[in-house]
Amino acid sequence: MDLSLLYVCVGLLVFAESGFLPAAPLPCDSVIVLCGSLAAFGVFHLYVIIVILIMAGWLGSAMAFYQGQRLKEWRWVSHWLDKVPAKHLQRADTLIGRYGLHAMFVARFLPVVRSLLPMMIGLRQGLSLPRFLISSLCNAVFWICLLVLSGYAISYLPPKLAGIVNHLLIIAPLMTLVIASLSLLVGWLFHRRTRKRRSQLTTEQETLIE
Repeated sequence: MDLSLLYVCVGLLVFAESGFLPAAPLPCDSVIVLCGSLAAFGVFHLYVIIVILIMAGWLGSAMAFYQGQRLKEWRWVSHWLDKVPAKHLQRADTLIGRYGLHAMFVARFLPVVRSLLPMMIGLRQGLSLPRFLISSLCNAVFWICLLVLSGYAISYLPPKLAGIVNHLLIIAPLMTLVIASLSLLVGWLFHRRTRKRRSQLTTEQETLIE
């Protein structure tokens, strides 16, 4: 059975979640652990899936960094940055330069932050591109290997327990995606309700003034 398409889909999932903020709700971590578990049962080739996921995570971070660099060309971003006091920007640059590499390592294990931090580093040019790429690759290797091998280790559990864990791993990404989608929907509805209420208050104030 040709699983090339499945390899591509998993790689694109990790790439999108690592490189684009709108894709942050995607259940990447649980999918990576599930890939390790599937590799233990022969569905995936262990070394192939590890290499694909590492490259996807690394290229995703590079894409986020590139987006940060391009954001400075947007007029509204430049306008916003001009309003920030120079001492605050300098402090941010100093913190990124001093702790950027360590922060990137921790960010690999945090959804949303995983794509947000490289974007901010690119925006402020806290790290040079070669230094960023090397650090990002090392972090991706550690992140992917840890999660994939954790999933692979599930096969060494007692059969009944391993079966339960594997079923949970299959369900977890779907549940995470549903929860994230509901959260976004609730946030959008709340924002819409707030705007509607403000509009009504403005209309009432204008009526009273008249």
